[in-house]
Amino acid sequence: MERAEDAASLLSWLGDRPAEEGVTGYAPDGWEASTWILHAMYENPALERLGTHDELHRRRLNAGEIEPLIIGDVNLDEATSVVGTPLGFVIKPGRPWRRVRWGDYLARTPEFHGDRSYPPSDRWFPHASWPVAVEPPPEASLDEESLGALLDTLAAQSPSGDAIRCYAFYAALPASDFDTVHLWQGPLSAVPELIQDNGGPYQCSPTNLWPLDRSWFVWTDWDLQATRVSGTRTLIDAIRATPALETIEWSSSMTNCDPTTQQG
Repeated sequence: MERAEDAASLLSWLGDRPAEEGVTGYAPDGWEASTWILHAMYENPALERLGTHDELHRRRLNAGEIEPLIIGDVNLDEATSVVGTPLGFVIKPGRPWRRVRWGDYLARTPEFHGDRSYPPSDRWFPHASWPVAVEPPPEASLDEESLGALLDTLAAQSPSGDAIRCYAFYAALPASDFDTVHLWQGPLSAVPELIQDNGGPYQCSPTNLWPLDRSWFVWTDWDLQATRVSGTRTLIDAIRATPALETIEWSSSMTNCDPTTQQG
């Protein structure tokens, strides 16, 4: 993809959105339908004996395998815990790792209900630190499996296929840049090229993605472990029916959303 010229003008249609959305991700409404794609998570039962990421980290500290993280006079390892949640794009792990759906995983702790007043995120899970045996869903980015399936579905629903022209926006935090607007344009097929694992400049998939006619809109917020896609009902139904995508219907009014009713 290529950097878009006059990015400010091209984003003017989002000018009524709260300023902070330019930092973490734009979340406009107005489409016929929408759904949330839950970022993929994986597990490897062979690693269960290792405990949590924080427990493993402290064992390594005590064994002298790693040095404590000290900034100034503050030992951050004494004040914080290692959660284990990936930040940014993650590659689908090979065997013996296997995918586990959110609904199946959360069904293991039915007594924990989490904070469902917030969009899908770490607030939905019972972990202060994740087990080493689990690769949690990443924050701020679609994972490799979900991104590929979403792009394929978007292309299949377009007369132009994956040649459909679109804009890809990176908010200030994922772009690590508060001074320049990061907006790209090009064919849908070129979106993965923006990611570092594919030779691009960013550690995340685009914060926002939409075609020139704005018939659909993708929002991946910096703080969330899910991506909202809005568009026509036909497109959203196709996304819900894509086997590689785990989706859920959530809104701010659905505080008792049942995570075991996911589709896809």
